[in-house]
Amino acid sequence: MLKLTAAIMGLVVLAGSAMAEQFREGEHYQRIGTPVSVSGERVEVIEAFAYPCPACRNFLPHIKSWEEEQDGNVDFRRLPIALQRGWDLFARAYYTAQVVGVDEGAHEAMFRALHDERRQFRSFEDVAEFYSDFGVEKEAFINTSESFAVDSRMRQNRNHVRQFGIRSTPTVIVHGKWRVQPNNFGSYSEMMEAVKYLVEREAANLEAAGEGAEAEVGEDAEAAS
Repeated sequence: MLKLTAAIMGLVVLAGSAMAEQFREGEHYQRIGTPVSVSGERVEVIEAFAYPCPACRNFLPHIKSWEEEQDGNVDFRRLPIALQRGWDLFARAYYTAQVVGVDEGAHEAMFRALHDERRQFRSFEDVAEFYSDFGVEKEAFINTSESFAVDSRMRQNRNHVRQFGIRSTPTVIVHGKWRVQPNNFGSYSEMMEAVKYLVEREAANLEAAGEGAEAEVGEDAEAAS
């Protein structure tokens, strides 16, 4: 088992060596102080964003293109951030839309409404009016926003922001261990290359751990027989 695990880890190191020379911890991505445990066999990637954030609007095509390229090995989700006064409204709206099952197209549409169309959202009623275009009655959207399900997501959101050490948007969190931010790169494309590197690295680690576990089970079964 030890020889097998060592061989697998050797392949992991070789596969990531070229990109590892390009991207360095502490310079291009940061280690999260206390990593957040991630269960399952897929690499978790979280995009921390805020609808009113102009940088997040510019980042949207890049993260969208990356998302469309992913297969079943990545678990991608979004984390709406309320780092500035008034942004809490949009975070709550995002979770409300999740609970009522609003179409995924509303995500990009909200960015367009704020930044391209310059639409004003002064209250939650204005936000509810926006989501009514996606088949949700305004009153139902407002009532759901005050539900336990949405409040629970908001509490969990605040915990994640603290755990991940998120202080700006957009930020990408890879597998609860790594924090990637655009101010460490010359472009969003370069930032996404670093995200890809970390995803490949974590995927290889998960595969190696799975291979090692299977080998151990096989040895135990052989010994028992």
